[in-house]
Amino acid sequence: MTISDLDNDFTDYIESSQFDDSESQTEEGFSQGSPEPTAYFSFLTQYSKEFSRLSSVVSSDIKVSSKINQEYLTFLRFEDENQEDSYTNFRSRERNHVILKNYLEDYYSTTSYGDLILQQRKAIVNWITDESGMRQLNLETVFLSVSLLDRFLSQGYFKTKRKLQLLGIACLTLATRIEENQMFSWLRQKTFQIGFDVYIRCEVVAMEWLVQKVLNFQVSLPTTYSFLWFYLKAARADEEMEDRAKYLAVLSLMDPDLLCYWPSTVAAGLVILSALVSNDDSACQSIMETHVRTKNDDLPECIQSLEWLVEYAN
Repeated sequence: MTISDLDNDFTDYIESSQFDDSESQTEEGFSQGSPEPTAYFSFLTQYSKEFSRLSSVVSSDIKVSSKINQEYLTFLRFEDENQEDSYTNFRSRERNHVILKNYLEDYYSTTSYGDLILQQRKAIVNWITDESGMRQLNLETVFLSVSLLDRFLSQGYFKTKRKLQLLGIACLTLATRIEENQMFSWLRQKTFQIGFDVYIRCEVVAMEWLVQKVLNFQVSLPTTYSFLWFYLKAARADEEMEDRAKYLAVLSLMDPDLLCYWPSTVAAGLVILSALVSNDDSACQSIMETHVRTKNDDLPECIQSLEWLVEYAN
């Protein structure tokens, strides 16, 4: 692929995002008729050079592949075949591209950027949840944003706060494109802001493109939120139990230790916690019987990791 080919890809991507071309002809320096690379491509080139791969990525992939090949069991199926098919499809998809480990351990053991990555991940997740709430985005968007962020950081990182913040913005805008259906999308705006730091639109679009490249364009995988519905269904949850489970799920995004578990396992643990608060033992049993489909399932360990949420459950 040539520079010209990539430039054309950017043009198609930007146009499909409903951006206003008249604006990008000025301060962003973008012109479809120019033989020079666009500002978007220039930023992509810069970010690609500044992106550092984690040295442990290859070994992590090997660990994941060994976990995928498990002996499957069947305990409790959904009565509706369409629901059962959707659930099993999600369970299969989550195991294709997710690395089961807390990547922050690698940053501390192999780089000098562990504190920076940990601090910025916390700040970015906070910003994503606050910004999504202010703009009334769906919870699916919040969870996909954080999933994109964690999957990217499990592959590599940037060495500056500014680039990490830009990464967080790009994960949210990319998730918004995927999950939201807004006629007047906020992605039309010229600038984005985290705290006192301001980023222009072409920076964000270029970072979106890098996120997709790093993730091999696998950007729409099941998240913890994707599985909540299934376990709430299995638990025959009332509105109170459902609201509590969703609230705990949002809080759980702050905990990087949960990256050691499949999204489906975390979701099952969250609904079980919500059911325990309601003293609904039968719901807990139904969730466990629905979820546990492989030998050596780590749901009990996951529930223990979620115990810190109990104080927020009432």
